[in-house]
Amino acid sequence: MKESQTFSIINFLNLVKQGWKIVVIGVIVGGLLGLGISSIQKPEYEAISIFSFSIDYSRTGLLTDIEEDQAMEIVGDLIKSTDVMKQVEIKTASQGLVIDGYEIQKNFIAERKFDQWNLKVRNGTAETAAQLVNLWSEEVKSALEKARQASWKADALHRYILSLESCYQQSTSGLAGQPLCQASNRMELLEEMEKSGKDLQNWQNDAKGIFPGLNFLWAQHADVPDKPIQHSRGSLILAGCLAGLLSAFLIAEFTYKI
Repeated sequence: MKESQTFSIINFLNLVKQGWKIVVIGVIVGGLLGLGISSIQKPEYEAISIFSFSIDYSRTGLLTDIEEDQAMEIVGDLIKSTDVMKQVEIKTASQGLVIDGYEIQKNFIAERKFDQWNLKVRNGTAETAAQLVNLWSEEVKSALEKARQASWKADALHRYILSLESCYQQSTSGLAGQPLCQASNRMELLEEMEKSGKDLQNWQNDAKGIFPGLNFLWAQHADVPDKPIQHSRGSLILAGCLAGLLSAFLIAEFTYKI
């Protein structure tokens, strides 16, 4: 077995030694073919918009790294939510740009980088790519503003409910210091707490998980990209080189058969 393996390795090395010119030519030709294929492909442009985020610790107190990470992931869920994407489809259609769900799923990309979310859109036309990502960003900005407003109202209502609970406890202890907290107002307090609790749930739903201390800024609007992306050129050249290498070995083995 060892002799067979040794013999095969020797044969292979002899083949490389004798046919190295064919191997080099094969790799070069394969690489050039990959480059040529990438050159005739339809160009694709990528436009980028950036949102940056910060946390107001005076409102939230200290947060763990996990809590901060969760807050940013919630933002990502909102950016890519069905409601936002549906509005993007409606807005683009009103401006004469027809896109469907498949195109959105394929070409609308949201990437997180530390305290930023980068929104990217790819399209065969540079102007369209920039227009689409800015439309998307406008919808994201609107959704974030609505969610933040709802989180502020939910936070204020939560504090109000806590004050009602404190007042109710005073009414049951006989130590009420305010007229509203008298024992005679217990039913009114319970009704107000129940109503406020329902309102709180509604505002929390509208907040989409965004908390009051999260601030955001649309830091960079998308500009029209000046040249297409080359995301597949390297892969095609590498594939061409490998195909050329394999073809060269087969030709060399046939030519210099041992």
